[in-house]
Amino acid sequence: MKYWVVAAILLGNVILQSTLLPCVQIVGTQPDTLILLVVCFGLLGGSAYGMLTGITGGLLQDILYGGPIGLNALQYMIIGYLVGVMYERIFLDRIILPAFFAFCGSLLRGLMMMPYLYFSRAEIPLNYGFTLVVLPEALYTAILMPLFYYLMSLLFSKGFMKKKWHFRRK
Repeated sequence: MKYWVVAAILLGNVILQSTLLPCVQIVGTQPDTLILLVVCFGLLGGSAYGMLTGITGGLLQDILYGGPIGLNALQYMIIGYLVGVMYERIFLDRIILPAFFAFCGSLLRGLMMMPYLYFSRAEIPLNYGFTLVVLPEALYTAILMPLFYYLMSLLFSKGFMKKKWHFRRK
């Protein structure tokens, strides 16, 4: 059941990101809610959850929004793994640490996108792309992280999210 819940959350995220979030832009920047979900699942469930959420959500974005298939999936999968490595190694009672990981994950995604833009001959100067696109998006994403982390921690406190699958032999 937990995989269906994760799939429903990712599908809801795609709908939210394509319909509502363009309306709440601040200075042309909108938060990256998939980074928020990948960081939450990585911190609350481990690297496997983070990678699964990252690759599934990234593939959904690649397929639905256009562009090269697998680019977003690879970026989000790497971020999910790196954040998931911290699972049970840090104390996450405060909100500052998840916001820091969301900020770093968003920065890392922006830095991973820069070489792609350079080699695809996009006419975007690197300093412009970093200071006017990547940095504001990372700040906006980090500001929204406490709300997402609180909601995901409530979800992970439910029993069905922690249940392991066991199959009996006859």
